[in-house]
This record gives sequence, C-alpha cells and structure tokens, in this order.
Amino acid sequence: MSINNNTIKLFGKLEDQNRAITFDEITIEDKPSEIHPNDIIVKTKLTKNITLNIPIISSCMDTVTGGDMALAMAKNGGVGIIHRNMSTDEQVNIIKWVRNKIHNGGMIEKPITFSVSHKVSDIHNSIKANGWSFTNFPILDKDKLVGMVSRNELEFVEDDDPFLTDIMIPLERLVVADKHETDIYNIMKKNKVKKLPVIDNNNVFVGMYTWNDITKDNKSKSCYSLDNSGRFLVGAAIGVGDMEKNRVKLLANADCRLLVIDTSHGACKAVKDMLYFIKDNYPIIDVIVGNVASYDSTMYLLSGKYVPDAIRCGISVGSICTTRRVTGHGMPQLTAIYNVWKALYTMNMTDIPIIADGGIRYSGDIVKALSVGASTVMLGSVLAGTDESPGNIVISNGHKYKMVRGMGSRSAMEQRDGQGSRGRYFSNNNNIQLTINQKKKIVPEGIEGLTKYRGSVNSVLYNLVGGIKVGLGHSGAKDITEFRETVKIWIQSTAGIIEAEPHDLHKIIDN
Repeated sequence: MSINNNTIKLFGKLEDQNRAITFDEITIEDKPSEIHPNDIIVKTKLTKNITLNIPIISSCMDTVTGGDMALAMAKNGGVGIIHRNMSTDEQVNIIKWVRNKIHNGGMIEKPITFSVSHKVSDIHNSIKANGWSFTNFPILDKDKLVGMVSRNELEFVEDDDPFLTDIMIPLERLVVADKHETDIYNIMKKNKVKKLPVIDNNNVFVGMYTWNDITKDNKSKSCYSLDNSGRFLVGAAIGVGDMEKNRVKLLANADCRLLVIDTSHGACKAVKDMLYFIKDNYPIIDVIVGNVASYDSTMYLLSGKYVPDAIRCGISVGSICTTRRVTGHGMPQLTAIYNVWKALYTMNMTDIPIIADGGIRYSGDIVKALSVGASTVMLGSVLAGTDESPGNIVISNGHKYKMVRGMGSRSAMEQRDGQGSRGRYFSNNNNIQLTINQKKKIVPEGIEGLTKYRGSVNSVLYNLVGGIKVGLGHSGAKDITEFRETVKIWIQSTAGIIEAEPHDLHKIIDN
C-alpha cells in the first residue's frame, strides 16, 4: 500500500519535533466527488494473501471473539480472531464450528432420525406431538444410514402400519455426500435433490444438508469472507514458546489458515522464533505478527529468514489497556501506524498490510487510520457490547451493558495458564492454578469494565462500513487505495477538536 507525499511530509515534520498524534488531532479535507457512497468499494488486504470485503477484524479478546462473533464477522465480510484464553481443544473446536457453518448454519449435525425398528405410525405420532413442518427422515440401523423416508413415501401408505424399512428409499438409491465434501451446492443442484445425507466411509450417518439452507448461503457468498477451501474464514490467536507449538499443530490440522501471534510486544526473539516455526512447518498458513508501534520494532520483524504476512500495530491505545501507564511505553495510534508504514516502505515491503489495533471509537477513526497506511482495523470494545460477544447483558441504572476486559487485566491473567492471557504479557506465573501469593505478584496491563450494549453486530458493522464509505466519498475516492493516495490531512487545534464534537445542547438524548 502507498500513501501520498503530503502525508509523508506532515508526519516527517512531526517526527522532527518528536511529536506523536492520534485520531482527534487530525481532520481530513473534503474534495469534489462524483461517486455515490453506495458505489464505493471497501475491499482491502488483511494479509499478503487474504482479501476482506470490509476493513474490520474483531479482536482476540475473551470478551469479544468467540464462535458467534467470528461467524458474524465472516458473514459480514470481515474476520474474527478466536482468543486463546481457553484450552487448545476448545479453540480448535470453535475454529471447526465456524469454518463448517458456510451452509446457512452448516450441515444439520443432529437431524431427527428413526431406526429400522420404527413403523410409519411412529413418524405420524412424532410429527403430531412436536408440530414438525418437515417430513424427511434418515433411517438408521444403529448409527449407520440405511435409507430415507419423505412425504412421498408416507402419503402412499394406506391402512396398514408397515415398518419404515418397507417404504423407505434404500441407501443404494440415495444421493449422499462424504463428510469431507465441500461443494455441497453443486452436488445437490446436479442431482436435483433437496435433502443430502452425509456419511463417512463406513456408512455411519454424520448429518444432513437441506436445499433451502444451501441456496440462502449461495446467494450471499459474494459478501462472505471465505478461505480458499470455500469455508468461512476465521483466525486463531496463539502465543510463543514450545508449549504453543502443539496449539499451532492442532489448529493447522483443523485447517485454520490464519494465525495471530498475540503478544503485547511483538518485536522480540520469541515472536520471531514462532513465526519461523510456523513458516517452516505450515507454509500455507498466513501469520499476523504484533503488536508493534515503532519504526525500529517493525524493522526488527522485517529482517531475517521470514517476514510476517501482516503486522498488527498499536501499543497501549485500547480503551481497556494500561500498558502506557504501567510501563511508560506506547505511541499515539496515527503516528504508530505511520511508523510501521515507514519501515515497510524502507524495506520495499509495502505489500505487507498494517492492522491498526486499538483506539477506534467511530467510523471516522477508521477512515483516519486508513489514510496513514492501515489496511484494516481491529476492534475490541466497539464490538464487545454486541449480542455476539461472549458474556451476558448487565443492567445498571436501567441501562444495558456488557462486560469488557483487557487481556492484560488481572482477572484475564488469573483465568488461564501462561499460554493464555498471562503468556501474552510474558508473565513468569505459568501454572494453571495460581496461589494467592502468585496472584498478588501479577502485574496487570489492562482493566475490566462495562461497555454500552449495542445490539446485533450486523447493525454495528453496517453503520461502521456506511461511515467509511461516506468518509471516502467526502474525499472523492472510489476505493481505499485511491483515498490513501489523494487524501489531505490537517492537524487541528484543541478548539477544532471541541468544535467537531456535539456541543451547545441542553441535553444529548441519544449518542
């Protein structure tokens, strides 16, 4: 990605003054436009090899991205990164669950079935008792599929009560799919079947697809984020060290194509070692490395045997991060993004995308991040208040909230072993269960609190993406690349910052 000379000159002058800036300190000049916001394209690179339809990723925080969030992100054209404050098996199972949800909820894993010992009356009685509207039932001999009964077979039964095996369509006449098959849509279309049972090599029944579900997803596929096997794209956070190599192995076996080496300080030998391990053993996987915020730290990651497929930028800019207060380190986010871009430019590696992680509150902040070199943004607290984030809704003073916590908060680091949240912050207390004294010795770099309940993530993303498109439209740009190459940025005064916010009102009714 490239940025224009005016932006380079501006940040060069700020660097000469040892001055760092963040979102509120700049504003963007409007330009004539002949393009409607609805026609603006916001496709962007997540990594060197992966493209997203929207420039938004959900953060690998345990109060933000579980399976439901990752699935919603993929269906909206972004991607979710499953947090690692859980066991490897739990994380792997979530990855598998999300990837296999491509067929509008995925394969029906536990459809209603009947056995070879059941009769037609058993089906009729069950339909009446449960109010089922469907009349297609797999017939099993123990766990093996032997046939199917549909409405057609049931309607031609007259006075007697035969066994289902007497009227079913036998297995040899059924169209079935292997459990590893991915092109379900074309199988059903070619064979003109509305129900497709799935079996393994031993005829053991695995599940079933329905045509209505398949066609719903097929119409929306152009908007989805899919990996190159046609499954929903989902990423997983990993740590560093030998123990995490097993996590990488199991995630790779689950066909996870995107890993995020999730550390508070990405420019260190342990991170490089993990990057090299993944690239040596699983070259098909794209690896995002971070977090960094400076030119030197980025240059460190760009020197050596392998380089990251994307770089995550941001230290102590999130709403629940206290690293800057605890360690004295960190960088206002716009300067941090520019620093990373400058290093990529120096090494002639601007094809490596930048992920701006932290500090985003509004869609305008996303537009500003894109203007100085970011290709995507990672959102935490903005998405933590949605229905799809883990956790329950909390009522306080008549208002709805959801809990959000930094992965460096005390509660997050107490929850899992050193390969969970504590490992992210390089804690030495790597036991699964901590003693009272060990808990006292944790140095937290984050807090927990309540964030406003925002409803469905679909509506949140709709508003954010709409704001991005309007923002690019104000600059007369048809896409992110053109916007970045033509944008004109101004430093604004404190008075300008105040002027940009709602003001001179008796009371703000809805914000």
